[in-house]
Amino acid sequence: MKNEIKTQYRADDYVNMLNKYGTAQDNSTAYEFQHDGIVPDMTLTEHYELNGLFAKIIDAPAEEAIKHGYNLGLKESDVTQFLNDTLDRLEWEDKAATAIKWSRLYGGALGVMLINDGGGIDEPLNWRRIKEIEEIRIYERAVIYPDYSSLYNYDYRDPTKSATSRFGTPEYYQVNSIYGQFWVHESRCLIFRNGIVPERTMQPFYRFWGIPEYLRIRRELRETVTSHSTGVKMLERSVQAIYSMKDLASTLSSDEGMDIIVRRLQAIDMARGILNSIAIDNDGESYEFKTIPMAGVKDTIDTTCNMLSAVTNIPQTVLFGRSPAGQNSTGQSDLENWYNYIEKIQKLMLRGNLRRLLDVIVAAGMYKGKIEEQPEIRVTFNPLWSMSETEQAAVDAQRAQTQQAKAQTAQMYLDMGVLKPSEIRRGLAQEGEYQVEELIDDDDIQSEDLWGSEDLPTDPVEPGERSSGEIGERRAADGNGAGGVGVVVVKDGRVLCGRRTDNFMICGPGGHIEPGENPKQTAARETMEEFGIHPLELQYYGQIDGLEGKYGKPHVFLCTDFKGTPKCKSDEMREAVWVKPGDLVRDCFPPFAASLELLADKGVLVSE
Repeated sequence: MKNEIKTQYRADDYVNMLNKYGTAQDNSTAYEFQHDGIVPDMTLTEHYELNGLFAKIIDAPAEEAIKHGYNLGLKESDVTQFLNDTLDRLEWEDKAATAIKWSRLYGGALGVMLINDGGGIDEPLNWRRIKEIEEIRIYERAVIYPDYSSLYNYDYRDPTKSATSRFGTPEYYQVNSIYGQFWVHESRCLIFRNGIVPERTMQPFYRFWGIPEYLRIRRELRETVTSHSTGVKMLERSVQAIYSMKDLASTLSSDEGMDIIVRRLQAIDMARGILNSIAIDNDGESYEFKTIPMAGVKDTIDTTCNMLSAVTNIPQTVLFGRSPAGQNSTGQSDLENWYNYIEKIQKLMLRGNLRRLLDVIVAAGMYKGKIEEQPEIRVTFNPLWSMSETEQAAVDAQRAQTQQAKAQTAQMYLDMGVLKPSEIRRGLAQEGEYQVEELIDDDDIQSEDLWGSEDLPTDPVEPGERSSGEIGERRAADGNGAGGVGVVVVKDGRVLCGRRTDNFMICGPGGHIEPGENPKQTAARETMEEFGIHPLELQYYGQIDGLEGKYGKPHVFLCTDFKGTPKCKSDEMREAVWVKPGDLVRDCFPPFAASLELLADKGVLVSE
C-alpha cells in the first residue's frame, strides 16, 4: 500500500508497548511533508495590503538595500556628476526599491528601460545608436509572461550567434499591464529575481523568477499573528467571575426560573457598574473571582516571534522594534546576519542591473558628448552600518592613538637619519592613510647599506680624476685599505664637530680603515657611528701629507647632504655642535685641522 507504515525491525524482539515506539502505531512515523498548495497572486496582494507585519517583511530589506547609497569608483568628477544626475532623473533608487519589493512579494519583477535608439521596444537594443534613456517602468511578475518559444540557444559552430550568458533564458517578455499590453526584448529589461528555483519546480510560473517570500514564511507568520491575538483574548478571560445562587437547580425547573436568574445577574452587574459593589443574599449566595494562570503565554509568543525572525532573516529589532532577541541574545549576531542578508540582496538584485543601466547611460552620454571615453566603473555599495556618536568617538580616539604611534615612529626614524623631514611632509600630503614604512623605498635602503653599496664607489676619486692607474697607485700606497679617513660635515657654512673623549680635542668624524673596507666606506661608517647621521653624498678631496707618523696619510671627504640629526652616539665623541670655520683655531685634533686647511685651500670652506 502507498501509505503503509513500515515497522522497524528489532533484533532483540522487544518493543515498547507503552508509547508504541518501534511498532506500527509509532506516532513519530505519522509525520510527512505536504505542501499547502498554490497561493494565488491576488492572495499575495491582499496580504501585502492588509497585513502590516507581512508588508514590513517585504519592504524592510528592499529599503535597507537602497538607502545607504553606492559608489561608482570614478575619479572624473564631471563624469560622476553626469551619471548621478541621470540616475536621479530616472528615480533609480525609488524604482530599484520597488522592483525588490515586488520580487519579494511575487517572486520577480521586470524593469523596462524606455531607450531612444531608433528601434522598437520589441527589437534588440542597438548599443551604437543609444541617444537617451527616457524612463524606467517596473512591473511585477504577476503581469509578466516569458516567451518560452524564444529561449536563447547555444550554437558552438557559430560563436557570433551564441549567447552563453543568456543561454536558456527568454528573449522576449509579454507585459499585460492595466495600462497596456506589449512585448519587450530582454536587452531593454532589468530582471529582478527573488532567488533561483529548480527547473522541475512544482509551480512552473516561478521557473524563470523565484519563490515569493510568503510561501516560505506563511506558517510562521500565521502562528505569530494568531499567538499575539490569542494572547489578548486570554488576557480578557484571565479573571473569571463565579456566582453561587441558592436553589439554582430548583429555580431553573420552574417556568419562570430562567427569567428570575437573568434578572438577578443583571442586578448584580448593574450594581457593579454603578456602585462598584456587589449586593448578594447573605443566605446561600456567593460571588467570587477565579484567576487563570498565564504562565507560558509570553514564552509561546516569544518563540513564534523568534521563529518568524529566523525564517525572514530580519532581526526583531527591525521587525518588531523591540530589544535584541531571537537569533542571538545580545543582538550583535542578529545585526551581522541582517547586514549579510542585505548584502546578498544587493549582490543578486542590484549590482548587475545597476551596471547594465550605467552602460546605457554611458552610451547616451558619449553620444551627447558628455563623456569622451568609456570610463571604468566599479560599483560598490556604501557600508550598511552607521555608527552612533559614542561609537564614532571611540573610533576617532583609536585613530588618534594610531596616528600618535605613527608620529612617534616617524620621529624615531628622523632621529636615526632613516627619513628626512621633507619625506615625512610629502607622506603626510599624499592621499590615503599615512604609512611611515612606505616612505622608505628600495633606493633609500640601498643608499643606507654602506657596506658595499652601489651608490658609494669603491675608490675615492678627486673631482675630475678618472685615471685607473692613479687609483691603483693610491691603493698600493695605502696597503689596500690601511690608513685612515677624515670627514668634514658642512651645513649652512658651519662645520660639525665634537670633543674626543681620549684627549678632549675638537674633531670631526673619522677613524682607521678596517680590513675589507675602502676609504669611502670607512668615512660613511665612522660618520654614522660617531654622530648618528647617514651621509647621502661624500666628495673626496685628497690625502693629507706631513703629519706625524702615528696619524699616517688620512683621506679627506666632504659631506654636505645627510639624513638624521647629529648626536654623538659612541664613546669616542661627545658634544655634537655646529661651529663656524673661523672659530676652530685651538684645541683641534691635528688630522681634523689639516682637513679644514685642505678644504680651505680648495675654496670649499670660507672663514668669516
